[in-house]
Amino acid sequence: MRKIIAVALTEYRQVVLTKSFLFSLLLPLVLYGGMFVASHFFGDQTDLRDRKVIVVDKTNRLMDALREANEERDESSVVYRDGRQVGPKFILEAYSGPDVTRKQLLVDLSDKVREGEAFAFLYIGQDYVTVEGGDDDRMDYYSDSPTFTRLPDWLSQEVRKIVESFRFEEAGYDQREINLLTSHNKLERFSLAEVDAEGNIVDPREDNRIASVLIPFGLVMLIFISIQMTTPVLLNSVIEEKMQRIAEVLLSSLTPFQLLMGKLIAGVGAGFTFSAAYVLTLSLSLRFFEKLEWVPEGTFVWFFVFLLMGMFSFGSLFAGVSAGCQDLKDSQNFAGSIVVLLIILVSIESPDGPSAVTLSLIPPFSILTMVMRIAIPPGPPDWQIWFALFTNIAFTFAAVWASSRIFRIGILSQGKTPSWRELLRWIFQRG
Repeated sequence: MRKIIAVALTEYRQVVLTKSFLFSLLLPLVLYGGMFVASHFFGDQTDLRDRKVIVVDKTNRLMDALREANEERDESSVVYRDGRQVGPKFILEAYSGPDVTRKQLLVDLSDKVREGEAFAFLYIGQDYVTVEGGDDDRMDYYSDSPTFTRLPDWLSQEVRKIVESFRFEEAGYDQREINLLTSHNKLERFSLAEVDAEGNIVDPREDNRIASVLIPFGLVMLIFISIQMTTPVLLNSVIEEKMQRIAEVLLSSLTPFQLLMGKLIAGVGAGFTFSAAYVLTLSLSLRFFEKLEWVPEGTFVWFFVFLLMGMFSFGSLFAGVSAGCQDLKDSQNFAGSIVVLLIILVSIESPDGPSAVTLSLIPPFSILTMVMRIAIPPGPPDWQIWFALFTNIAFTFAAVWASSRIFRIGILSQGKTPSWRELLRWIFQRG
């Protein structure tokens, strides 16, 4: 055991203390942390410059009502709040140029926008108000700033309101009465009501669709990335020592199993360090924003349990298979076949469906699938979690045992890269 720990510590330090690992670990944390700090201090620094829009109203009926709506907007909380301007003002200017063709009009107004005389222009066709429509039944917005959506969204909403009021009036209907008859509250979605240990009724929580998708998807991706991080460590270490004949020197004082387990523990430790840093950051961020209830109770514990089993089982397979290869290219080809076992996922929409339940109980698919089901309320039954746990423990021990059998022969083999059939024969070969 002492030799295994010595190998593991040496390999772990060689991986974790490298610039590449520290860079891959710290860069995203610094990047996203910097974005959080910037949004906290500068998030409310909205661009308050006025936006001037030229309105070409071919109906000759909408401009006055549109100006009135804009005046109401200037006095609303969208523009001013607590005596402070929080949003940009819109300046509406009616087109007063020569009567030219529509194509020439578009060119002339586009030049005005390019020269900075206006921010955008709006074209409303002469048939836009009529119910029957026509060849010129259109409302087009032109600008070279497509990311600024406040202005076109507001114009579309207000013009449609004005046109609807004209149509109701011409048809002789009371728009207010119709709006009252057709108005309704939107559907609100909640979790189930519960009774706590003291007998008090706990109010149902409002469902958060974004959290119910991002949390399980993020945890599953983190497991996948962490397992993928252990493979280069094991592949490169085993192949380099084999090609440089260092393994022969190491095996003079270590057994193949001790060398394999030392490298495996080091790779798992590196992946665990990576995941722990990100999960800690996620939990602190959720706690800061008081959103920790987004993560079901016990999710992080089961996450690390299945993560460790996944890294041990797949890490041992990668190390064992790569020991039988002659160069890095061959080992990567074998590794690609093993990774396929990780990428079978099920739909988040139905975590309790037959396919999801089946895959979550069968290793190694259950490593990702069960974590996804645990992170989605209400989660799987306890017996399914424990069943997946025990089956994965058995799979992990079987993978480590099989890999150690391959490793003991492959680490000293030279010449032709073995096939999958030869690898299977090595597992059960005696002596």
